[in-house]
Amino acid sequence: MSLPVLFEFETLPVRVLTREDGELWFVASDLAIALEYRDAGNMARNLEDDEKGTHIVSTLGGDQDVLIVNEAGLYSAILRSRKPSAQRFKRWVTHEVLPTIRKTGRYQTGNRSAAASRISNHRLRLSLGKELYRTRDPELRKLIHQQLADVSDALGLPTPDIDSLGRAAPKAPDVLKVFWEALTFLDGKGVDYNHAKAPNVLGVNLPELARLLAQHGHSLIFDTALRQALWQSHNPRCLRKNHPVDSRITGKSVRCWLFEWPSAV
Repeated sequence: MSLPVLFEFETLPVRVLTREDGELWFVASDLAIALEYRDAGNMARNLEDDEKGTHIVSTLGGDQDVLIVNEAGLYSAILRSRKPSAQRFKRWVTHEVLPTIRKTGRYQTGNRSAAASRISNHRLRLSLGKELYRTRDPELRKLIHQQLADVSDALGLPTPDIDSLGRAAPKAPDVLKVFWEALTFLDGKGVDYNHAKAPNVLGVNLPELARLLAQHGHSLIFDTALRQALWQSHNPRCLRKNHPVDSRITGKSVRCWLFEWPSAV
């Protein structure tokens, strides 16, 4: 690979490497910061094996074996991020980084460059198809399918129907709306019910919630339908149920349902 080329996204450094065949690779730790993931490992956890790898990069601390992500993995990471910065980052990559690399000759010229670009797009198309198979969130599926359509059009290939590539999760029952409204009610009363210490996680103990709501004159029945709906929740996404948590409120272990919270990825 070439030496890393340093770009700057909203004051954040992003290092890009170019392989001999013209394929681009991005330093994962730079992407994770720019896309506001917890860390590079968390970002790369759901990527396919052919979307990530390692490479020795020179740093101030000496040569280090760092995690890198190719262009297909980059788009997968962008699509999985729900941060506003994700779309800004995507536009920055497509409007500044890629044109700059091509203009400065980082891609080889001639037929080899065109072939490498086409191969890269084919890999991206396959990656997006795989992503649709394993993604159930309806809104995220629409975004991925649109990207798949763009790549397919660029290759002159048909775009597979979205329903032929996996299925979206069934719509969660309306009871979820009542549950989140109940939490908003407690927020208005200044009641602290989130046991999770991480800023991007909500941890709630359902029996405790029922007690707190009853104390403040709000009735909510935590029946089987509600529990099933919570387990199916995608916005925010339910992470675990009845999981032991070291409570930030009591300092003791409390079994909680865990959800991604607004600052989560």
